[in-house]
Amino acid sequence: MLKVERQSFILDELRAHNRVKSSDLSELLQVSEDTIRRDLNELEDMGQLKKVHGGAMTLSFIPSFKKREVLEIQTKHIIAKKALHLIEDGQVLIIDGGTSNLQLVNLLPIDKHITIFTNSIPVASKLCEYPNVDGVLLGGNILRKGHSIVGYHALEFLQEIHADMFFLGITSVDPQFGLTEANRKETTIKKAMINASKTVVSLVISSKLNTRQSFKVGDIDRLNIMVTDLDPNDQLLLPFKEKGIKIY
Repeated sequence: MLKVERQSFILDELRAHNRVKSSDLSELLQVSEDTIRRDLNELEDMGQLKKVHGGAMTLSFIPSFKKREVLEIQTKHIIAKKALHLIEDGQVLIIDGGTSNLQLVNLLPIDKHITIFTNSIPVASKLCEYPNVDGVLLGGNILRKGHSIVGYHALEFLQEIHADMFFLGITSVDPQFGLTEANRKETTIKKAMINASKTVVSLVISSKLNTRQSFKVGDIDRLNIMVTDLDPNDQLLLPFKEKGIKIY
């Protein structure tokens, strides 16, 4: 089968299923996974799809917050549990939107004494249950799809904050292209949150690794700590370790 025929087949599969696995395509097309990866790289460069760990997805397949909240929920729970040890009494934290970050807040010990600034409406709602957490919801415009706050007022407020740690919710992480997002408004506020924090942490499900979006939040060296569902010694994480990122 010619390359153009393979790539046409891949796009047909994406249109039908929104997401495809490299291993499945390799079996269906009777070619190696390396060949499939090269095809996916070319199609991504042409703006036809978005590569994810183990395959690809359509550019339009971006689930709503409610749908993302239940996607791979057990894996996100595991990642959040691994990250809990990073939070200590007396800290000032910034926690932005994202379903993994919401899982982190769901698991907070009830007796933690911390301050949390957030632009996430679901996170702010959960913080109402914690008697010892001083929670602050940033003001601004509501981003409906992300259930979060963006805009000038939130950015202005962030200029006055000096947080110990920022838990960054991010769509794509790549050692070369850095931290990227699909929404420009989210990108702007995430940049401000990074600038307002001493340490930047991200809870990253492995399907987000080695992928990229249209809008850059920052270079990969802006990230200090990454918590994933993988073993810290997994080969997939080696390029990130080489960039100086601490992995849990």
